[in-house]
Amino acid sequence: MKRRIRFVFKEDGTVQVDAEGFVGSECIVATDKLIKSLEPELLKREFKREFYVAEKSKARASVQR
Repeated sequence: MKRRIRFVFKEDGTVQVDAEGFVGSECIVATDKLIKSLEPELLKREFKREFYVAEKSKARASVQR
């Protein structure tokens, strides 16, 4: 799935951020970099179902006898 971050700037001055195609905490890492540049006051953060999916481990282990 393609990864995409969408910002919606509302008339009341709030900004809604929607991260699509991310799994687990990847969305926080990707969006935090962009959000910090806007210097906002974070009112609330809601997580989608994909956030709670177990992240795939990139580490490999080998056993030597």
